[in-house]
Amino acid sequence: MQCLTEDLATFAAEADAWLRREPVLHNVLLTLVADRLSGDLPLSGGERFVRVVDGGATVGASVHTPPRGPLLGAVSPAVAWALAEHFARAVPPLVEVHGPVPAVAEFAERYAERAGRVAVPGTAQRIFRLDAVRPPVGVAGRARPATGADRDLLIAWAAAYAAETMPDGPSVDAAGQIDARLPHGGLLWLWERAGTPVSTAWLSRPVAGVVRISGVYTPPAWRGRGYASGCVAHATRHALNTGAAACTLYTDLTNPTSNRIYQSLGYRPLSDAAQWRFAVP
Repeated sequence: MQCLTEDLATFAAEADAWLRREPVLHNVLLTLVADRLSGDLPLSGGERFVRVVDGGATVGASVHTPPRGPLLGAVSPAVAWALAEHFARAVPPLVEVHGPVPAVAEFAERYAERAGRVAVPGTAQRIFRLDAVRPPVGVAGRARPATGADRDLLIAWAAAYAAETMPDGPSVDAAGQIDARLPHGGLLWLWERAGTPVSTAWLSRPVAGVVRISGVYTPPAWRGRGYASGCVAHATRHALNTGAAACTLYTDLTNPTSNRIYQSLGYRPLSDAAQWRFAVP
């Protein structure tokens, strides 16, 4: 078994078929690659595209986009260990890793052992899939696609979301993600009440027939009124109506409210994912 660090074009060509075997579980990996191939998100130069091969066949993949830790595919324990060995030889040391359970736990254990670190469980998530939406009823207001005039608001809300949900996490370039979506139209949605934006939801561009919901945020003053449900339902329906075969999203397992809301819209649990952090002993 061998881990190959490849350039973007080679990785995209060689790992694509393996990633598409699980288009929902691998949606984030697929969109990371697609967005950089298209130029929507330019390469920073620090990315690592790692493919695992065994007997000439692709058996796993991981993408590392600093400052975030590597994101693993749904790999076997043996492949997770091989990836851990590979990243343990890389510098600088990792601060975190993300991926499906149980692969990410296998990686974290092996990496900590080989790199002289302590593995600490971080965010626990659940991956959901939806094929048909059940929109909520009685939510005041309406959805509209965001425009360039909403850019500053979306950036501010993304920063507020990150501060609330990942206070100790690495900084993320929300402006870049927003700017990548705005030109395409229909990827950023706002829910308005009496002309005032009160909630937002983002869509990824479809890859392998799957669209991912993310960036769901409602300012504290507007919560508890169903605005996020209305916005997510509308964005989901838009994705399905414009060609997606399925939608997916990630939830924080410590937030029972969001898990309940998404299931009421038709999202059903598919698998769990997790973040592990690495600390100096």
